[in-house]
Amino acid sequence: FAARVSMMIEVGDMNQSAVSVINGELEKEEVGRAVHSAAAAMDGFLLSKAHKKQSGGELPSTGLTFANLSDVDELIVDELVENWPVLATSSVVSIVKAINDAPEERSKQRESMELWLSKLLPIILIGLREALSEFKPGQSKSSASEAAALFICALRLLVGNSTSMELCSDELGNIISMVTDSVLFKLLGLSDSDSGGTHPLILPQSVFEDCTILMQQACGFIEDLCNNHSDTAVTDLALLSHSVMKPLVALQEKQIKLHTNYSIILSSCIRSSVILLRCQREGDRMQLEKALVQLSLSTLKDMSDHPSELSNELKEPCLSLLRSCSSDTSLQAGGWGEIATYSVSNELWDAWAIVCASLPPGIGIKSSINAMKGALGDLANTSRHAGAIVALRIALHSAGTEDPSLVCFVLHHVGFEVLQLLRAYSLRLAPAQSFDENRVNVCAEAVKVNMIAFQYLSTTPGEEGTSASFLLALFQVLVESVSFNGLPGNLLDTRSNGADENIGRMCAQVFVHVVRSNPLVFKSTISAMAAESRTILENAVRADMSGYA
Repeated sequence: FAARVSMMIEVGDMNQSAVSVINGELEKEEVGRAVHSAAAAMDGFLLSKAHKKQSGGELPSTGLTFANLSDVDELIVDELVENWPVLATSSVVSIVKAINDAPEERSKQRESMELWLSKLLPIILIGLREALSEFKPGQSKSSASEAAALFICALRLLVGNSTSMELCSDELGNIISMVTDSVLFKLLGLSDSDSGGTHPLILPQSVFEDCTILMQQACGFIEDLCNNHSDTAVTDLALLSHSVMKPLVALQEKQIKLHTNYSIILSSCIRSSVILLRCQREGDRMQLEKALVQLSLSTLKDMSDHPSELSNELKEPCLSLLRSCSSDTSLQAGGWGEIATYSVSNELWDAWAIVCASLPPGIGIKSSINAMKGALGDLANTSRHAGAIVALRIALHSAGTEDPSLVCFVLHHVGFEVLQLLRAYSLRLAPAQSFDENRVNVCAEAVKVNMIAFQYLSTTPGEEGTSASFLLALFQVLVESVSFNGLPGNLLDTRSNGADENIGRMCAQVFVHVVRSNPLVFKSTISAMAAESRTILENAVRADMSGYA
């Protein structure tokens, strides 16, 4: 029972509230439990071999946990045979912890624990081979999937911790091939036995649910080895690349479909590709980088047509991959400019933000400004507006601090579109599906972009005339908005159908901000306004300053 509980914790098959309580109890007898589990696992292994008649069919008369088999209840024998994979892996968990906690590198406890590991490793490798040979998705018993997951978990612990147990490169290569072909490729329909079809049959969701832990452990094993290679360069890079890139190439070439069932494997492959990219020599990096950028963008684009569960699994790994490619790139700035334009054209706003943040200030925005102009100015396609204005504001705020002149560039190219968007949304001129849902957010983001522009114009020498002209145009739109939406407390009784007082208050706050930060420009601006507009503006300022009392 203790061994099974410890393994449920190790593979993440238990809620965290129970983990903290149970861990405290398990750690009290870590070494003793490790040794007992190891001994019981070895006895169970030998008994299982005899049961399967792989060693002549004769049961061993003695074992490490019993002096005479005839004295052991048959139920106990069956439990040892059935649970030896759990016992072996639980023992590895405890032994590795004990080794890491050993006070000295050459302590007796460490030497004793490593001796037990040397005895466990061969039976774990045999058990893994047998479990993987028996594993057939949707057909084999769940015990094969569980045993394989446990053995892979044990190997991950051995690979990821500093023990004297090191697998030779050939043995490790064989294990990698077995795990990827028997689990990952087989579930994706890409194993050698599945070759020949253009679109492999997607197995039922229940099959993937039954072997979720095995998938997670297999993927984690490959990721661990990629990290290990990044640090030590011990593992065969070509073999790891094959394990990671084959599913991604199949996805890119549409050999497999983007499907929720595949999300665990594909997201892991994408994470591993980030690590492998760092391991490439300079001459090999460019081609791989190009392919991975294309994969990231095409996957992000295709995800818009799939369920949110898939997006939740794959979006962040894709963005992380793009971030890794752009932060230490082999591509020229012009190539990234095309990538920025593609991102805007396909509404990949998170990707666009990453590209803009990674390139020298302004490069990403300037290269894709025409595409951004199209997204902001297309009033008929309201689905593009919220993402576009948010992305522009974030990129402008970030890059504008390093290169203030970028604000002038953006204002010149898309200033009209931003102001037009503010007017259309605040006056509810372009209602469509999801329009009202994004209305306040779009208005708020458009106001923020305009305030970034005002800050630049009011603090840059020689821009006084431009600042007054800009504010006059902005104030006219804001006055219309206040008149349409009203203010909290119904202080301006001019509300229209579809009015939103939150938008009216937002506009009033802009007036107050300008009058407090630059009163001279404020006065010169309102003096050029019509009397009716000026009255609405002044009433809005008084209302906001009084707290709408």
